[in-house]
Amino acid sequence: MKLTTAPLLALPDFGKTFEIECDASGVGIGGVLMQQGRPIAYFSEKLSGPILNYSVYDKELYALVRSLETWQHYLLPKEFVIHSDHESLQHLKGQLKLNRRHAKWSEFIEYFPYIVKYKKGKENVVVDALSRSHALLSQLDSKMLGLESIKELYATDPSFAEPFCKCCDGKGWGKYHLHDGFLFRANKLCIPDCSVRLMLLQEAHAGGLMGHFGAKKTEQVLANHFYWPKMRRDVERHVLRCATCHKAKSLLAPAWFIHPSTYS
Repeated sequence: MKLTTAPLLALPDFGKTFEIECDASGVGIGGVLMQQGRPIAYFSEKLSGPILNYSVYDKELYALVRSLETWQHYLLPKEFVIHSDHESLQHLKGQLKLNRRHAKWSEFIEYFPYIVKYKKGKENVVVDALSRSHALLSQLDSKMLGLESIKELYATDPSFAEPFCKCCDGKGWGKYHLHDGFLFRANKLCIPDCSVRLMLLQEAHAGGLMGHFGAKKTEQVLANHFYWPKMRRDVERHVLRCATCHKAKSLLAPAWFIHPSTYS
């Protein structure tokens, strides 16, 4: 199976306007860099130390600052759009007196040529999911930005071409149905054979706020929201090849341990 074809992430086009969305939860922040609704890059970070004690307002601003820091090489040359479902940025501008932290952030943010477009929280599901414990895997629905590209792959995918074709007349077929152009099997989003699978495997196992779970837990996280044939096999292979997991296991092995192959 090839996991490196038909990539989800688009290449940046400096002739078009960049857009960013960012959000924060109690334990994490996340963001996505886009152009015309197609993702260029994702960003997520687990909060720790004093930042965990920040107010909701400060966490939202911190998410914006970190996103700008991460993608400043894309954003500095020309005006870009910040999509937000919060009014923290507007509130920051309206304050007459700023504390040291806010003054520092404000100075940094105003260095960028941006405009702000406010949106409802339900429309902000990508970064909302990125900022939470199941980075990209929780609270996803058919409006998730960035998954638009998989709609074009169903018709030629070996596993989903038939159910996709059968569902195109507006009726369901077995457990399959179409919703806003996305193919679902029961309540799980079908992921065709492309690099989206690899991205989801990485996020479920170790991305963002995850903790290098074993194969069983990784599959469980994925299977709650997504479906593709032989998911268990793909998960087991991915976990088996994880260099971080191998390193952790080697550190846990006692010094006196002798591998059975020594006697073979």
